[in-house]
Amino acid sequence: MTVAGWTPRVSEVSRRLRARADAILAAVWFMPEAATGYVELGLSPAASSMGGRAACLGRVPGAVAAALFAPIRAEHVAPPVDEAWRSTEPAPLLDARRRAAVAFLEAGAPVDAAAAARPAELLRRAVEAAPTAGHPVFAGLRSLPWPDDPVGILWRACDMVRERRGDSHRNAWTAAGLAPVEIQLLTERWRSSTNPGSTTAAAMGYPTDEILTALEGFRVSGLVDASSSLTIAGRAYREVIEQVTDVQQAALVAALGDDVDELFGAIEPWSRAVVDAAMRQMDTTKGDADG
Repeated sequence: MTVAGWTPRVSEVSRRLRARADAILAAVWFMPEAATGYVELGLSPAASSMGGRAACLGRVPGAVAAALFAPIRAEHVAPPVDEAWRSTEPAPLLDARRRAAVAFLEAGAPVDAAAAARPAELLRRAVEAAPTAGHPVFAGLRSLPWPDDPVGILWRACDMVRERRGDSHRNAWTAAGLAPVEIQLLTERWRSSTNPGSTTAAAMGYPTDEILTALEGFRVSGLVDASSSLTIAGRAYREVIEQVTDVQQAALVAALGDDVDELFGAIEPWSRAVVDAAMRQMDTTKGDADG
């Protein structure tokens, strides 16, 4: 089955764009502040992370943020967001998040203003061409003023790419009638079939009984087999959800036009460098713990 409006190009470009942008945005998960929280604001790491992601929407209640940031289990989102608003306001939290991420990119990638100017221009053009309707987190980011430096613009645009696809994906799987734990379980199997017995759903906060109940439902419906691997029907079902997600990115792909290869060529080394810097930091942290 192919979704109306879907084309191989929209799929290929939009998925690559999300992957490259996600790696640059990932500075917020790998920078030192991810482990310490924004100490100057009195926030724990969880409140810094979840509150920082929700802050573009204003002082949104934690329960609302949890609805938007599914498939993370609501209990892992709502309390940290509510905690953030007991200690700070959205504006200083957004500022702290941006400054820390840009500092990590400049030191760890490294990305400098001159090199970032052109890819920042291309990404800004793409996200400004994308509609906000049906994409609330993306709309929240679009409502913010752009940073005044190229590295900041690059990072903010990557945040927009990531959150817009996240909004699109949520639109797709909720329309398919799936629960958050169900899309998490389908996605991890769709991405990798090497170890179907393992799950990241537990890391998202889901208890074992919810995971097992969801998998049993998939077995009954024929989406997974006895080993919990996706069946042919299950893989096709999950691929349709991704195509529905892809179609919603068509405006970004069209806005990039023939400049796609130039953009990917510029940002791919930085994407790899951010991941490499994160791995080095994790190794250092593990070494300190082992020592």
